[in-house]
Amino acid sequence: MNLPADMRRGLGLIGAGRVILTQDEDGIRITTVDHALKRIRALAAPFAKGRASIVDEFLAERRAAASREDEEDLDGGHD
Repeated sequence: MNLPADMRRGLGLIGAGRVILTQDEDGIRITTVDHALKRIRALAAPFAKGRASIVDEFLAERRAAASREDEEDLDGGHD
């Protein structure tokens, strides 16, 4: 779909930008992917307050497990 240049500039689209089209009772809405992601993050933010990134938590857990395994290997697997 081709959008007029002034609309593209208004949306902050450069080159072949990606947009999301949604239809409701009022018509069709055009949203940039970046704007949609910002909105999703804003909606999710209250649920993540005070928490680290789940990816960061996962990586920290995996590193701790690997460290424990390394220690067990060095000890010869004995308690």
